[in-house]
Amino acid sequence: MSNKNSSLATLPLGLVYEPVHKHLVKQHWNVTFSRQSKMSVAAKRIMARVLDQIRDDDYALRPFYQMRIEDVVEHTGITRRAVYNEVQGAIVELLTTVWYFESPDKKEWRGRHLLDTTKEETAGYKDSVITIPLNPALADYFINVAHYTSYELAQYMRLKSWYSMRFFEILSAFKDTGFWEVDIEDYRLLMDCGPVLDKRRQPKKDKDGQVIVKYPLAKDLILRTTTEPLEELADTDVAFTMKAISETGRTLRGRPKIVRLRFELVHKQQNSIPDSWLNNPTTKSIIERLRSWKVTDKNIARCAPTLGREGVLKILHEWDLKATHPTDRINSKEKYCNTALTRAAKQVLDQQKAEALEVRQELQLGLFGEADNE
Repeated sequence: MSNKNSSLATLPLGLVYEPVHKHLVKQHWNVTFSRQSKMSVAAKRIMARVLDQIRDDDYALRPFYQMRIEDVVEHTGITRRAVYNEVQGAIVELLTTVWYFESPDKKEWRGRHLLDTTKEETAGYKDSVITIPLNPALADYFINVAHYTSYELAQYMRLKSWYSMRFFEILSAFKDTGFWEVDIEDYRLLMDCGPVLDKRRQPKKDKDGQVIVKYPLAKDLILRTTTEPLEELADTDVAFTMKAISETGRTLRGRPKIVRLRFELVHKQQNSIPDSWLNNPTTKSIIERLRSWKVTDKNIARCAPTLGREGVLKILHEWDLKATHPTDRINSKEKYCNTALTRAAKQVLDQQKAEALEVRQELQLGLFGEADNE
Protein backbone atom coordinates (compact mmCIF):
# COMPACT_ATOMS: atom_id res chain seq x y z
CA MET A 1 0.00 0.00 0.00
CA SER A 2 3.00 2.27 0.45
CA ASN A 3 3.73 2.07 -3.29
CA LYS A 4 1.36 4.53 -4.95
CA ASN A 5 1.76 3.02 -8.42
CA SER A 6 0.95 -0.51 -7.25
CA SER A 7 -2.22 0.65 -5.50
CA LEU A 8 -3.43 2.47 -8.61
CA ALA A 9 -2.78 -0.61 -10.75
CA THR A 10 -5.90 -2.26 -9.35
CA LEU A 11 -8.18 0.51 -10.58
CA PRO A 12 -10.48 -0.26 -13.54
CA LEU A 13 -8.95 0.48 -16.94
CA GLY A 14 -11.71 2.58 -18.47
CA LEU A 15 -14.55 1.20 -20.56
CA VAL A 16 -13.90 -2.48 -21.33
CA TYR A 17 -17.28 -3.28 -22.93
CA GLU A 18 -20.26 -1.29 -24.17
CA PRO A 19 -23.12 -1.66 -21.64
CA VAL A 20 -26.31 -3.09 -23.15
CA HIS A 21 -29.40 -1.98 -21.25
CA LYS A 22 -32.74 -3.74 -21.38
CA HIS A 23 -34.29 -0.83 -19.45
CA LEU A 24 -36.03 -3.22 -17.07
CA VAL A 25 -34.73 -3.95 -13.59
CA LYS A 26 -35.41 -7.32 -11.95
CA GLN A 27 -34.75 -7.39 -8.22
CA HIS A 28 -34.92 -10.53 -6.07
CA TRP A 29 -38.00 -10.60 -3.84
CA ASN A 30 -35.82 -11.15 -0.76
CA VAL A 31 -33.80 -8.05 -1.60
CA THR A 32 -36.88 -5.89 -2.14
CA PHE A 33 -38.43 -6.91 1.17
CA SER A 34 -35.30 -6.95 3.28
CA ARG A 35 -34.28 -4.27 5.73
CA GLN A 36 -32.17 -1.97 3.57
CA SER A 37 -29.97 0.66 5.13
CA LYS A 38 -30.68 4.11 3.77
CA MET A 39 -28.08 5.18 1.22
CA SER A 40 -27.61 7.93 -1.33
CA VAL A 41 -29.70 8.16 -4.48
CA ALA A 42 -26.49 7.86 -6.53
CA ALA A 43 -25.67 4.50 -4.90
CA LYS A 44 -29.17 3.19 -5.62
CA ARG A 45 -28.88 4.36 -9.22
CA ILE A 46 -25.55 2.59 -9.68
CA MET A 47 -27.07 -0.69 -8.49
CA ALA A 48 -30.09 -0.20 -10.77
CA ARG A 49 -27.73 0.28 -13.73
CA VAL A 50 -25.98 -2.96 -12.75
CA LEU A 51 -29.21 -4.96 -12.44
CA ASP A 52 -30.41 -3.54 -15.75
CA GLN A 53 -27.47 -5.24 -17.50
CA ILE A 54 -28.17 -8.74 -16.13
CA ARG A 55 -29.97 -10.74 -18.80
CA ASP A 56 -32.55 -13.46 -18.28
CA ASP A 57 -30.31 -16.02 -20.00
CA ASP A 58 -27.13 -15.15 -18.07
CA TYR A 59 -25.74 -18.18 -16.25
CA ALA A 60 -23.11 -16.31 -14.21
CA LEU A 61 -22.23 -12.82 -13.09
CA ARG A 62 -19.84 -10.76 -15.17
CA PRO A 63 -16.43 -10.21 -13.54
CA PHE A 64 -17.55 -6.58 -13.30
CA TYR A 65 -20.27 -4.24 -14.59
CA GLN A 66 -19.64 -0.83 -16.10
CA MET A 67 -21.58 2.34 -16.78
CA ARG A 68 -20.89 5.92 -17.67
CA ILE A 69 -21.02 8.47 -14.89
CA GLU A 70 -23.46 10.68 -16.80
CA ASP A 71 -25.96 7.78 -16.88
CA VAL A 72 -25.96 7.78 -13.07
CA VAL A 73 -26.11 11.48 -12.26
CA GLU A 74 -28.58 12.69 -14.91
CA HIS A 75 -31.68 14.46 -13.53
CA THR A 76 -30.00 14.83 -10.11
CA GLY A 77 -29.16 18.51 -10.28
CA ILE A 78 -25.60 17.78 -9.14
CA THR A 79 -23.13 20.39 -10.36
CA ARG A 80 -20.32 19.27 -12.65
CA ARG A 81 -17.78 20.18 -9.99
CA ALA A 82 -19.43 17.92 -7.41
CA VAL A 83 -20.11 14.93 -9.68
CA TYR A 84 -16.96 12.96 -8.92
CA ASN A 85 -17.24 13.50 -5.17
CA GLU A 86 -20.86 12.28 -5.31
CA VAL A 87 -19.96 9.19 -7.32
CA GLN A 88 -16.97 8.46 -5.10
CA GLY A 89 -19.18 8.64 -2.03
CA ALA A 90 -21.76 6.34 -3.64
CA ILE A 91 -19.12 3.73 -4.47
CA VAL A 92 -17.82 3.88 -0.89
CA GLU A 93 -21.38 3.20 0.32
CA LEU A 94 -21.61 0.12 -1.90
CA LEU A 95 -18.16 -1.07 -0.84
CA THR A 96 -19.23 -0.97 2.81
CA THR A 97 -22.63 -2.57 2.20
CA VAL A 98 -22.96 -5.98 3.85
CA TRP A 99 -25.89 -8.36 3.42
CA TYR A 100 -26.78 -10.29 6.55
CA PHE A 101 -28.46 -13.69 6.58
CA GLU A 102 -30.16 -15.26 9.59
CA SER A 103 -31.99 -18.56 9.95
CA PRO A 104 -35.62 -18.48 11.17
CA ASP A 105 -34.61 -20.05 14.49
CA LYS A 106 -31.80 -17.45 14.80
CA LYS A 107 -29.22 -20.21 15.35
CA GLU A 108 -27.31 -19.32 12.20
CA TRP A 109 -26.18 -15.86 11.14
CA ARG A 110 -23.66 -14.65 8.58
CA GLY A 111 -22.76 -11.65 6.45
CA ARG A 112 -21.42 -11.08 2.95
CA HIS A 113 -20.16 -7.91 1.28
CA LEU A 114 -22.20 -6.78 -1.71
CA LEU A 115 -19.14 -6.02 -3.84
CA ASP A 116 -16.08 -8.12 -4.55
CA THR A 117 -12.84 -6.31 -3.71
CA THR A 118 -10.53 -9.31 -4.14
CA LYS A 119 -10.19 -9.02 -7.91
CA GLU A 120 -7.92 -6.76 -9.94
CA GLU A 121 -10.92 -4.89 -11.35
CA THR A 122 -12.08 -3.45 -8.06
CA ALA A 123 -14.87 -0.91 -7.63
CA GLY A 124 -14.01 2.59 -8.74
CA TYR A 125 -14.09 4.97 -11.69
CA LYS A 126 -11.73 6.08 -14.43
CA ASP A 127 -12.25 8.24 -17.53
CA SER A 128 -15.89 8.86 -16.49
CA VAL A 129 -16.59 5.11 -16.40
CA ILE A 130 -17.75 3.38 -13.21
CA THR A 131 -16.77 -0.25 -12.61
CA ILE A 132 -18.72 -2.41 -10.14
CA PRO A 133 -17.76 -6.06 -9.39
CA LEU A 134 -20.56 -7.90 -7.57
CA ASN A 135 -19.69 -10.55 -5.01
CA PRO A 136 -20.01 -13.90 -6.87
CA ALA A 137 -21.11 -15.55 -3.61
CA LEU A 138 -24.37 -13.59 -4.00
CA ALA A 139 -24.99 -14.75 -7.58
CA ASP A 140 -28.20 -16.58 -6.62
CA TYR A 141 -29.77 -13.20 -5.83
CA PHE A 142 -28.94 -11.80 -9.28
CA ILE A 143 -28.86 -14.68 -11.80
CA ASN A 144 -31.89 -16.74 -12.94
CA VAL A 145 -34.06 -15.20 -10.26
CA ALA A 146 -37.42 -16.98 -9.96
CA HIS A 147 -39.17 -14.63 -7.54
CA TYR A 148 -38.54 -11.00 -8.33
CA THR A 149 -39.90 -7.48 -8.55
CA SER A 150 -39.54 -5.80 -11.94
CA TYR A 151 -39.75 -2.13 -12.78
CA GLU A 152 -38.86 0.26 -15.59
CA LEU A 153 -35.44 1.82 -15.27
CA ALA A 154 -36.38 5.17 -16.85
CA GLN A 155 -38.97 6.04 -14.19
CA TYR A 156 -36.76 4.80 -11.36
CA MET A 157 -33.76 6.87 -12.47
CA ARG A 158 -35.76 10.11 -12.26
CA LEU A 159 -36.49 9.70 -8.55
CA LYS A 160 -34.60 11.98 -6.20
CA SER A 161 -35.14 10.48 -2.74
CA TRP A 162 -34.33 7.12 -1.17
CA TYR A 163 -37.85 6.76 0.23
CA SER A 164 -39.32 7.25 -3.25
CA MET A 165 -37.00 4.56 -4.61
CA ARG A 166 -38.02 2.12 -1.87
CA PHE A 167 -41.70 2.75 -2.54
CA PHE A 168 -41.12 2.29 -6.27
CA GLU A 169 -39.42 -1.08 -5.68
CA ILE A 170 -42.01 -2.36 -3.22
CA LEU A 171 -45.18 -1.14 -4.94
CA SER A 172 -43.96 -2.59 -8.25
CA ALA A 173 -44.39 -6.00 -6.61
CA PHE A 174 -48.10 -5.33 -6.02
CA LYS A 175 -49.24 -4.21 -9.46
CA ASP A 176 -51.25 -7.42 -9.80
CA THR A 177 -53.20 -6.93 -6.55
CA GLY A 178 -53.39 -3.14 -6.73
CA PHE A 179 -52.56 -2.57 -3.06
CA TRP A 180 -49.96 -3.13 -0.36
CA GLU A 181 -51.07 -3.52 3.25
CA VAL A 182 -48.36 -3.76 5.89
CA ASP A 183 -47.98 -3.88 9.67
CA ILE A 184 -46.67 -0.56 10.98
CA GLU A 185 -43.62 -2.20 12.59
CA ASP A 186 -42.75 -4.13 9.42
CA TYR A 187 -43.14 -0.89 7.48
CA ARG A 188 -40.80 0.82 9.92
CA LEU A 189 -38.06 -1.73 9.18
CA LEU A 190 -38.58 -1.61 5.41
CA MET A 191 -38.09 2.15 5.51
CA ASP A 192 -34.99 1.83 7.73
CA CYS A 193 -36.75 3.60 10.60
CA GLY A 194 -36.41 0.87 13.21
CA PRO A 195 -33.97 0.83 16.13
CA VAL A 196 -30.92 3.02 15.53
CA LEU A 197 -27.88 0.71 15.36
CA ASP A 198 -24.31 1.30 16.46
CA LYS A 199 -21.18 0.22 14.57
CA ARG A 200 -21.67 -3.35 15.82
CA ARG A 201 -25.27 -3.29 14.54
CA GLN A 202 -26.61 -3.36 18.08
CA PRO A 203 -29.55 -1.10 19.07
CA LYS A 204 -28.54 2.17 20.68
CA LYS A 205 -30.18 3.07 24.00
CA ASP A 206 -30.89 6.36 25.72
CA LYS A 207 -29.84 7.24 29.26
CA ASP A 208 -32.91 5.44 30.63
CA GLY A 209 -32.01 2.23 28.84
CA GLN A 210 -34.75 2.56 26.21
CA VAL A 211 -33.97 1.58 22.62
CA ILE A 212 -33.69 4.64 20.37
CA VAL A 213 -36.02 4.43 17.36
CA LYS A 214 -36.06 6.72 14.35
CA TYR A 215 -39.38 8.63 14.21
CA PRO A 216 -40.93 6.86 17.24
CA LEU A 217 -44.33 8.52 16.71
CA ALA A 218 -46.38 6.87 13.97
CA LYS A 219 -47.58 10.21 12.59
CA ASP A 220 -43.98 11.42 12.19
CA LEU A 221 -42.93 8.10 10.64
CA ILE A 222 -45.71 8.33 8.06
CA LEU A 223 -45.14 11.99 7.28
CA ARG A 224 -41.36 11.69 6.91
CA THR A 225 -41.43 8.58 4.73
CA THR A 226 -44.42 9.24 2.45
CA THR A 227 -44.29 12.97 1.64
CA GLU A 228 -41.65 12.67 -1.08
CA PRO A 229 -42.94 9.39 -2.58
CA LEU A 230 -46.50 10.71 -2.86
CA GLU A 231 -45.21 13.64 -4.89
CA GLU A 232 -42.46 11.96 -6.90
CA LEU A 233 -44.46 8.85 -7.85
CA ALA A 234 -47.60 10.77 -8.86
CA ASP A 235 -46.70 10.56 -12.56
CA THR A 236 -45.44 6.96 -12.53
CA ASP A 237 -47.03 3.52 -12.88
CA VAL A 238 -47.02 3.17 -9.09
CA ALA A 239 -48.77 6.39 -8.08
CA PHE A 240 -50.58 5.65 -4.83
CA THR A 241 -52.87 6.81 -2.07
CA MET A 242 -52.40 5.93 1.58
CA LYS A 243 -54.72 4.99 4.44
CA ALA A 244 -53.70 4.52 8.08
CA ILE A 245 -55.57 1.68 9.84
CA SER A 246 -56.08 2.04 13.60
CA GLU A 247 -56.58 -0.68 16.18
CA THR A 248 -60.14 -1.78 16.97
CA GLY A 249 -61.73 -2.85 20.22
CA ARG A 250 -59.69 -0.37 22.22
CA THR A 251 -60.96 0.03 25.81
CA LEU A 252 -58.51 2.70 26.94
CA ARG A 253 -59.10 6.39 26.45
CA GLY A 254 -57.23 8.39 23.86
CA ARG A 255 -56.63 8.19 20.16
CA PRO A 256 -56.51 4.64 18.73
CA LYS A 257 -53.04 3.40 17.85
CA ILE A 258 -52.12 3.08 14.16
CA VAL A 259 -51.33 -0.59 13.55
CA ARG A 260 -51.29 -0.96 9.76
CA LEU A 261 -50.88 1.05 6.58
CA ARG A 262 -52.62 0.41 3.28
CA PHE A 263 -51.27 1.78 0.02
CA GLU A 264 -53.66 1.71 -2.96
CA LEU A 265 -52.22 1.94 -6.47
CA VAL A 266 -53.96 4.57 -8.59
CA HIS A 267 -53.33 2.60 -11.78
CA LYS A 268 -54.44 -0.96 -11.08
CA GLN A 269 -53.49 -3.67 -13.54
CA GLN A 270 -56.30 -5.80 -14.88
CA ASN A 271 -55.39 -9.48 -15.02
CA SER A 272 -58.61 -11.08 -16.26
CA ILE A 273 -61.00 -10.29 -19.08
CA PRO A 274 -64.17 -8.57 -17.77
CA ASP A 275 -67.49 -10.28 -18.45
CA SER A 276 -68.73 -7.12 -20.16
CA TRP A 277 -66.10 -7.55 -22.89
CA LEU A 278 -67.20 -11.13 -23.53
CA ASN A 279 -70.90 -10.18 -23.53
CA ASN A 280 -70.32 -7.58 -26.24
CA PRO A 281 -70.35 -9.27 -29.70
CA THR A 282 -67.74 -6.90 -31.16
CA THR A 283 -65.18 -7.14 -28.37
CA LYS A 284 -65.85 -10.87 -27.96
CA SER A 285 -64.93 -11.41 -31.62
CA ILE A 286 -61.67 -9.47 -31.15
CA ILE A 287 -60.84 -11.44 -28.00
CA GLU A 288 -61.40 -14.74 -29.80
CA ARG A 289 -59.07 -13.65 -32.60
CA LEU A 290 -56.38 -12.68 -30.08
CA ARG A 291 -56.78 -16.02 -28.33
CA SER A 292 -56.39 -17.82 -31.66
CA TRP A 293 -52.99 -16.14 -31.91
CA LYS A 294 -52.12 -17.56 -28.46
CA VAL A 295 -52.29 -14.19 -26.67
CA THR A 296 -52.94 -14.78 -22.96
CA ASP A 297 -56.06 -13.43 -21.25
CA LYS A 298 -53.79 -11.52 -18.88
CA ASN A 299 -52.12 -9.63 -21.74
CA ILE A 300 -55.46 -9.03 -23.45
CA ALA A 301 -56.89 -7.52 -20.25
CA ARG A 302 -53.83 -5.33 -19.67
CA CYS A 303 -53.10 -4.17 -23.21
CA ALA A 304 -56.48 -3.84 -24.93
CA PRO A 305 -57.65 -0.75 -22.97
CA THR A 306 -54.40 1.05 -23.87
CA LEU A 307 -54.43 0.11 -27.55
CA GLY A 308 -58.18 0.50 -28.09
CA ARG A 309 -60.21 -1.44 -30.66
CA GLU A 310 -58.57 0.22 -33.65
CA GLY A 311 -55.10 -0.42 -32.31
CA VAL A 312 -55.80 -4.10 -31.62
CA LEU A 313 -57.46 -4.60 -35.01
CA LYS A 314 -54.46 -3.02 -36.74
CA ILE A 315 -52.12 -5.45 -35.00
CA LEU A 316 -54.36 -8.41 -35.87
CA HIS A 317 -54.36 -7.31 -39.52
CA GLU A 318 -50.54 -7.26 -39.51
CA TRP A 319 -50.49 -10.78 -38.09
CA ASP A 320 -52.97 -12.00 -40.70
CA LEU A 321 -50.68 -10.66 -43.44
CA LYS A 322 -47.71 -12.46 -41.91
CA ALA A 323 -49.71 -15.71 -41.84
CA THR A 324 -49.89 -15.73 -45.66
CA HIS A 325 -46.43 -14.28 -46.31
CA PRO A 326 -44.02 -16.77 -47.88
CA THR A 327 -40.93 -15.69 -45.90
CA ASP A 328 -42.14 -13.54 -42.98
CA ARG A 329 -44.38 -15.98 -41.17
CA ILE A 330 -44.71 -16.14 -37.38
CA ASN A 331 -43.08 -19.33 -36.13
CA SER A 332 -44.06 -19.14 -32.46
CA LYS A 333 -47.45 -17.48 -32.01
CA GLU A 334 -47.33 -17.54 -28.21
CA LYS A 335 -43.92 -15.91 -27.92
CA TYR A 336 -44.15 -13.46 -30.83
CA CYS A 337 -47.73 -12.24 -30.42
CA ASN A 338 -47.64 -11.73 -26.65
CA THR A 339 -44.40 -9.78 -26.96
CA ALA A 340 -45.68 -7.71 -29.88
CA LEU A 341 -48.92 -6.80 -28.10
CA THR A 342 -47.25 -5.75 -24.84
CA ARG A 343 -44.56 -3.80 -26.73
CA ALA A 344 -47.21 -1.92 -28.72
CA ALA A 345 -49.12 -1.04 -25.54
CA LYS A 346 -45.92 0.19 -23.89
CA GLN A 347 -45.16 2.44 -26.87
CA VAL A 348 -48.61 4.01 -26.57
CA LEU A 349 -48.17 4.60 -22.83
CA ASP A 350 -44.70 6.10 -23.35
CA GLN A 351 -46.10 8.45 -25.98
CA GLN A 352 -48.95 9.48 -23.67
CA LYS A 353 -46.50 10.19 -20.85
CA ALA A 354 -44.26 12.25 -23.15
CA GLU A 355 -47.23 14.30 -24.37
CA ALA A 356 -48.48 14.84 -20.81
CA LEU A 357 -45.02 16.01 -19.73
CA GLU A 358 -44.83 18.39 -22.69
CA VAL A 359 -48.24 19.88 -21.85
CA ARG A 360 -47.26 20.31 -18.21
CA GLN A 361 -44.01 22.03 -19.18
CA GLU A 362 -45.91 24.37 -21.50
CA LEU A 363 -48.32 25.22 -18.70
CA GLN A 364 -45.44 25.93 -16.34
CA LEU A 365 -43.81 28.18 -18.93
CA GLY A 366 -47.13 29.95 -19.34
CA LEU A 367 -47.38 30.54 -15.61
CA PHE A 368 -43.85 31.93 -15.51
CA GLY A 369 -44.72 34.14 -18.45
CA GLU A 370 -47.71 35.57 -16.61
CA ALA A 371 -45.52 36.26 -13.58
CA ASP A 372 -43.01 38.09 -15.76
CA ASN A 373 -45.76 40.18 -17.31
CA GLU A 374 -46.91 41.27 -13.91
